[in-house]
Amino acid sequence: MNIHLRLQSPAETFIDSYFEAMAEFDNEGIPQRPSWVSRENFGDYVQQLHDQSIGKNLPDGHIPSKEFWMIDSEGYAGIIILGLSCVTLRDQVGNHVGYAVRPSKRRQGYATQALSLLRVEAKKLKISKLMPICDEENLASRKVIERNGGMLVRTVARDVKRDGLRFIIDLDEKSPMAER
Repeated sequence: MNIHLRLQSPAETFIDSYFEAMAEFDNEGIPQRPSWVSRENFGDYVQQLHDQSIGKNLPDGHIPSKEFWMIDSEGYAGIIILGLSCVTLRDQVGNHVGYAVRPSKRRQGYATQALSLLRVEAKKLKISKLMPICDEENLASRKVIERNGGMLVRTVARDVKRDGLRFIIDLDEKSPMAER
């Protein structure tokens, strides 16, 4: 399927498609928005997302991160988040990445394309390595990461019920997506 996807900073323009997507996530039992966010205070939420990208008003223990919204012809299709602080621990060197595609848009290439576009955004910010992680049993997410040059580093404990796979994506290397 050929999708026309772009990454964009959060904007109030997408309020309707945002809340439609949030209803889809809620219906599958995996809420993706803070409980305090409503249509009435959506502008405050968008401002908070912009503030977090510059490290303003962050909760204790949080790092600055830049949230991009996946936007297609119908509006909000998901999020992809780039941590703006590099982790430099044993076999962990890179910036954290997380993403979520609204349920009705899954299995259509959105996450793969969004991660490819995020690689470009990260390079603009002089970031050289990304460090996504996915649940061990999440084969779809693993394929997304590997299609974007992710190399498996190790298995890590996510919580008491599941393990995760930690990857490194070297942005100085040519993207496998560019070869398609």
